[in-house]
Amino acid sequence: MFIKRNHHNLAIHNVRVFYFITLFGTINLLDPVITLFYFHRGLSASDILIILFMYCAATLVSEIPTGAFADRFGPKASFLTGSLISIFSTSLLLVADNLWWFSIQGLLWGLSTSFFSGSDDALIYESLKESGQEKTMSQVMAKISSVMFSVTIFTSLIGAYLVRDLAESQFQFLILIGILFKIIEFLLIFSLINPKSFDQFRDNPYTHVKNGWQIIRRSPDLIKVFLNFTIVLIPSVVIFGKFEQPYVTGAGLPVAWLGVLYASAALLSMLITRHLAWLLLRFKRTTLMQLSGVVTLLAVTLASFLFDSLWIALVLFFVLRMIRSIRQPLYSGIINEHIPSGSRATTLSLLNLVDSAFDLIILGTMSFVATLGLPAIFIGCALIIGVGLLFPVREAKHVQEQEGRHIV
Repeated sequence: MFIKRNHHNLAIHNVRVFYFITLFGTINLLDPVITLFYFHRGLSASDILIILFMYCAATLVSEIPTGAFADRFGPKASFLTGSLISIFSTSLLLVADNLWWFSIQGLLWGLSTSFFSGSDDALIYESLKESGQEKTMSQVMAKISSVMFSVTIFTSLIGAYLVRDLAESQFQFLILIGILFKIIEFLLIFSLINPKSFDQFRDNPYTHVKNGWQIIRRSPDLIKVFLNFTIVLIPSVVIFGKFEQPYVTGAGLPVAWLGVLYASAALLSMLITRHLAWLLLRFKRTTLMQLSGVVTLLAVTLASFLFDSLWIALVLFFVLRMIRSIRQPLYSGIINEHIPSGSRATTLSLLNLVDSAFDLIILGTMSFVATLGLPAIFIGCALIIGVGLLFPVREAKHVQEQEGRHIV
């Protein structure tokens, strides 16, 4: 459909289209049973870790090139490329039957993710900025994030049911549905419109990388926001998230109820993200970031010592899930206001590169702690979260000067 381009229509159009891109791109009925699928195809637990390593390695290596690609050719081209790779990566699951095939699939999976990483924030923020609505970034990203929780509710309940017999035909059916939704995502991307700011900075990729590093080096507040978010995220989401299942089941929750638990958590998270604007009318974003970090620290610390009470385990599970749902959109809004237009996607990709390095360092350290048992893992996570909270979160200076100005 032809859309007359103006500043107001651009923001509304791109946000609406990207919402549906996120919806169809996130649907993965195989996700709630992915570990069972790996075991079904003959992989071991160590093989699964190797696949995750391949994914992390691919994102680490490709973050800078894909970010520069997005700044050079626009986020739309980046999304189309990433979506095509994602379709091929998902298709490999139909035939993958050994570690080598799954490792290749993991590499492609990570590469496709990198083409979206950073570029998504850049597209939305520049669209809003062109419309004079950049201060609504956190609310917009919260609404986009909420669709992922809606999808989680659906996949948690339906995916596990459809492969209840763990039969090969059932797994194949879920993969084919996933490919179909990926194709729909690919077609929707053609409807996006690149903001004008991407047409004004057609420098070569090296220039964008150089600009990105200079932006980071000259912005200590940007670095502090990034460190606060990343150092809290890795132990509370990446590590604790991997062990929350044995934590709640060890406290007495039947395994059969895990799907209901995840669906319920996704529903609550969706409701919170949809009402983030209500919170932002009452609290500053920086206050919510710091407060959510402190609550995360307290929850993980309590989990380190309380293993026998199912009710406490469930409360902590839901608290951490809900806190996780608001920190990402808050971070997106704050971090983008620290970054000028021109090399935004590359700068965000550079930060994601550093994030991947932190992943390897923290995961490597915690792998030794893991030999001491679940309590030690949670205590280690709490200590790392405490380090992350030492870095204060501040608004960008130009935002502080405009504070109080309402943008609809």
